[in-house]
Amino acid sequence: MKVLSLHSAGHDTGVGYFEDGRLVFAIETERLTRVKHDHRSDIALEHVLAQECVDADGIDLVAVSTPVRSALLRIPDLDHAMERIGAGAPHHRTTCDLLGRTVDCVVVTHEVSHAALAAHYADHEDGTLVLVNEGRGQLTRSSLFRVEDNRLEWIAKDPLPWYGNGFGWTAIGHLLGFGKSPSVAGKVMALGGYGQPDARIREQLTAVDPRVMHDLELAERVRAELAGRPEFNPEFETAAHVVATFQELFTEAVHAVLDRHVTRTGGGVGPIALGGGCALNIVANSSLREAFGREIAVPPACGDAGHLAGAGVYALTYVLGRRPEPLSVYANGTGEARTDVLAALDTAGLKAVPYDGPVVARLLADGGVVALTEGAAELGPRALGHRSLLGSPAVSGMRKRMSEKLKQREWYRPLGAVMRDERFAELYPGGRPSPYMLFEYQLPEGTAPQARHVNGTCRIQTLGADQPLLHSLLASFEAETGVPALINTSLNGPGRAIAHTARHVLDDFADSDVDLFVFDDLMAYRGEPR
Repeated sequence: MKVLSLHSAGHDTGVGYFEDGRLVFAIETERLTRVKHDHRSDIALEHVLAQECVDADGIDLVAVSTPVRSALLRIPDLDHAMERIGAGAPHHRTTCDLLGRTVDCVVVTHEVSHAALAAHYADHEDGTLVLVNEGRGQLTRSSLFRVEDNRLEWIAKDPLPWYGNGFGWTAIGHLLGFGKSPSVAGKVMALGGYGQPDARIREQLTAVDPRVMHDLELAERVRAELAGRPEFNPEFETAAHVVATFQELFTEAVHAVLDRHVTRTGGGVGPIALGGGCALNIVANSSLREAFGREIAVPPACGDAGHLAGAGVYALTYVLGRRPEPLSVYANGTGEARTDVLAALDTAGLKAVPYDGPVVARLLADGGVVALTEGAAELGPRALGHRSLLGSPAVSGMRKRMSEKLKQREWYRPLGAVMRDERFAELYPGGRPSPYMLFEYQLPEGTAPQARHVNGTCRIQTLGADQPLLHSLLASFEAETGVPALINTSLNGPGRAIAHTARHVLDDFADSDVDLFVFDDLMAYRGEPR
């Protein structure tokens, strides 16, 4: 069974291709165009269909999440499909035109696609409770699902208040002058570490008319009214208190909705899974994991980019009854041909030499910054060692150099860290790992100071020996320095999507403060070797 899985309209579009239950190839549009959150799905579709590993003429089924870009996929009864979905149907079976052929097609409701992907990371276990939470779906801003007897049941729509979903984060970002783009929430959340929840702010936020979620004119009036109050002054200190208060409300709301359902079932639920962009909120994720005393399953591409797999996972699992294999996070595109890497280095005037892990570790220990690419890129917004900027968390000023100078991010935003599984287990006995960098941990003072947020936390990626290049580099770096982690942040220049190819990397950083470029088994110094 060959399935093409599409997220064709809206932000963060992309395309995936499944064959016999395995995700063979996937690409997020923004990785090809370098435009963050790019909507031009035709570029991704053309790229996928051109791959040697994709049998474009043999595709048996197309699965597409809503909304559907009608110019990309000609579905004869699309209006009827959207009517059914608008009435609450989780999907609609139909046909579409693909490369001049009529192919079976499943149109999957936006929220359902998110839920299916989240459930996949909980192995579709019976009793799995899935919360989909985002800025806006097809029908809702938040939804609860339950996996039962190989069915995905939609059990609640919009159970969360306005301050418990993605709309709320966008509204707070807009209120504080950050704009309305899909990137706003990530920029705003980091402010909370510099503030404290405030009872006066809490009272005013909880008093807001709940209709703001669905009435944009009302929402704008409320925003203007709050903006005139001193508690919502956009100055940094005041804004930090607003965000800290909002984060507390958000976390409490999400916990309460899940807890009510767990209590209602007498505790008889299986795993808890999270989908939608709000599942990137590491403060809430970590609080839920501690409160419920169980693993919280979160896909690394939990936002809309995940639809490139979610639509296909839903169609295979819940329509066809053919559950796909576990998904590798390293499935965004493919590794780059050595000849292409060498050509990019030659164009940039850089000389390639064989990769040498201990030499790289020594350079990092001496305060160097390394741009690392390996194989296929990561799915989702987190750098997990295949498209990463690495630096020493023990070198004074490294956070400022990497975050503010190289990436030109806001000064208050923290950087994540990567740590070997075995060292994590020693530092956090009994602690649950975080392979996708979606949870936070209290970092002992002095352990990795440049990766430590102002509130003492760190977003840690735990890394297994199945990633030998970076795993070995971490071991060599610790042998040099005694430091068990490296700063790990995404490999992209200011305002651009994560670099995908060697040429992208060199376009962003060849004239910057990066000291060494690593491309699989090759490396190149920006200047003279240190």
